[in-house]
Amino acid sequence: MNVDEIYLMNPWWQNTEKVYSDKHVVSFERSTFKYYPEKLFREIPSNKPGIYTIRGPRQIGKTTFLKLYIKKLIESGTKPSNIFFFTCDGIKDRFELVEIVKIYFQMFEREQDEIRYLLIDEITAIEDWQASIKYLVDIGLFENCLLILTGSSAYDLKRSSERLPGRKGFGKDLVYTPITFREFLRSMKIDIEGKTMEELLSLSLEELKILQFRYSFLEEYFLKFLNTGGFPKAIDDFLKEGKISEITKRIYRDFVVGDAEKYLKSRTNILEIFRKLPDIIGQRFSWNSLVDLFSGTIESVDTVQKYFEYLGYSFIIANVFFVDISKKVIKPKKQKKVYPSDRIVATVISDISGKEVRLPQLIEMFTLNHLLKDSDLIDCGMNLYNGPYYWYSDRGNEIDFIYDHRGVLIPVEVKYRSRIKKSDYLGMKRVLGKGVLITKDTVFRDENIIGLPAWLFFAVFSKD
Repeated sequence: MNVDEIYLMNPWWQNTEKVYSDKHVVSFERSTFKYYPEKLFREIPSNKPGIYTIRGPRQIGKTTFLKLYIKKLIESGTKPSNIFFFTCDGIKDRFELVEIVKIYFQMFEREQDEIRYLLIDEITAIEDWQASIKYLVDIGLFENCLLILTGSSAYDLKRSSERLPGRKGFGKDLVYTPITFREFLRSMKIDIEGKTMEELLSLSLEELKILQFRYSFLEEYFLKFLNTGGFPKAIDDFLKEGKISEITKRIYRDFVVGDAEKYLKSRTNILEIFRKLPDIIGQRFSWNSLVDLFSGTIESVDTVQKYFEYLGYSFIIANVFFVDISKKVIKPKKQKKVYPSDRIVATVISDISGKEVRLPQLIEMFTLNHLLKDSDLIDCGMNLYNGPYYWYSDRGNEIDFIYDHRGVLIPVEVKYRSRIKKSDYLGMKRVLGKGVLITKDTVFRDENIIGLPAWLFFAVFSKD
């Protein structure tokens, strides 16, 4: 990469107004659905130098966030030459990464006490990039600098934490995942008072019914969210056109299949996994049983496990593990469950397989997504070793999800239908004595079990 290319990526050096014509900023301003990732801005204060990493799937909006961050810096009076952006998609190796950063520091003299901002996009495209960042830190080049490093692989970014002990300053590891229904509503200028799991479980039947009545107007918004999921671009398409465009679907298909093929070296095997996924979404399986399912295509248990773990690290699917309730530890050798990471990924899977991902499976997927905490995803992406979990007995009784609320395990079961029977939540009652049943339209309370429609639970549940 030469100096001219660096200037092209940083047009604000010559004219600060150029940031407003950046294609990502323009696209954001023109969009019908504007999702402003307030949490990321809050977690990366501009006066706290350090190394910040952001994990998340491709096309979620990480690059747009970086450009909005640059725009905010410029509008707050930051010297344009102190802001350096580049993307790693076209960089050859980690040595070129070092040279590019050195060129930038040679181009502009640094004033004393000024913070420099380096925003490096898709750094996981470079093999062993952590070694370069460590080297640049160790030689003092990043003194009083704020780095934001984004990537689509939690595995690569996890290694960065292991290789940069004590070198991150105020920095931290963050995630940017598909937005929840609450965030969707907030972006539509609808603020709903949130309630923790503990608070929801403490509500009386009358209070639960008041919530249902007060927020009944949200059902129509939920139907839209069911069709789009949590990727802002897909939501924007749907609000503009009443559907997700074929162009957008193709973009997401390319990232799902293309990334997997790049790292796993076998398009045939990846497509075979996607063809069979609708048959196992939400169902218990072992790695051995998947070898039988993929018989003739994927022959070994180790290969199947590697593929599914990669898809989890890349935020494409979520792998859910069994938890030993008495010891509060997972049992990785027990059966697992799998879900698409979002509605648009489920759509890609359906298009490839020719099989519909059914509505009950989607509701379970959305329930899982709303139970996810950022801390669950930091180390292993959507390989959910840190929860949420699930549970089953030797007799075959199952609880869809086990949510860890401040050290207390709370069961969450999904029965997306109108008629609810006591047997639908008997397992939660017997095993943990409390829980939440996600229904289609029924609100109830039976001792320490509450039932809430999916749209209401997703709207009011707050993990804070």
